[in-house]
Parts: sequence; C-alpha cells; structure tokens
Amino acid sequence: MAKIYYKIGIIASIVIVAGGMLTFAMTWRSVGFSDDFLSSWLSSFALSVVCVAPLGSVISVLVNKALVRILPRNISKVKLNTIFGLCMALIMESIMACVTTWHLTTISTMHEFITLWYSVLLTALPIGIVISVVLSLIIKPKLQLFWNS
Repeated sequence: MAKIYYKIGIIASIVIVAGGMLTFAMTWRSVGFSDDFLSSWLSSFALSVVCVAPLGSVISVLVNKALVRILPRNISKVKLNTIFGLCMALIMESIMACVTTWHLTTISTMHEFITLWYSVLLTALPIGIVISVVLSLIIKPKLQLFWNS
C-alpha cells in the first residue's frame, strides 16, 4: 500500500513542478507582474491542476495510441517518445493557455480572446516543449518500469 502512495507522490510532484512553471509564464503574460500576480498565479495553477492534469492523463493515452497506429512500426523509441512529447506539449499548452486566459482576463470579443490566448500559448510553449520532451524521453520510460514494478 505504501508503494502506491509513493507512485502517486512522484506523479503529483511532476504535475506540480511542470504546472507551476507553465502557469507562472502564462500568468505573467496575461496580467504581468502586478500586485495581484501571486494570487492570480496560484488560482490559475490550482485551476490547471484540477482541470488540466486529469485531462492530460487521458489525452496522453489517446495520443500514444494514435501515434503507435499512425507512425511506422519500425520507428525507434526515442523518435516515438520525441514526437509524443511534442504532441503533448502542443495539446496541453493549448488547453492550459485557454484555461488561464479565460480565468485571468475579462475579454469582450472572441478576437481579443484568441489574440491573448495565442500570445499566452507562445510564451509558455517553449517551456512546455522542453518539459514534455524531457518527460517523454527520460521520465516516461522510467515511470513505465516503476509502474510495472
């Protein structure tokens, strides 16, 4: 029973670190370093963890299955995991940017929302790509072994 708590703790720490860094960048881009930045960031972080993290686990399974079907069978694990990481970064950062933009701003038109969402996405996407590729190349294989143990 203690091993399951350890596994959950590892996943939770990854979500907290990655989600914290990404929502920090997105919040900064949305509202800047104002007096209410910390409360805006924490609320955005909490919303992303509660809404986006569970969705991310479902999306990762679906993306992995789709890539296995679409890509050639003889593709190396490194290439597969790199492509997986890039896909996950784009999908998850898009969703997180949408949630953060919606949560932190009062926008009156769809055009304004899309413009700010795109700006927030482009701010966080490089960070997300690095995190996602590192997770998929280094952490994911180790986690798979760990989960199977």
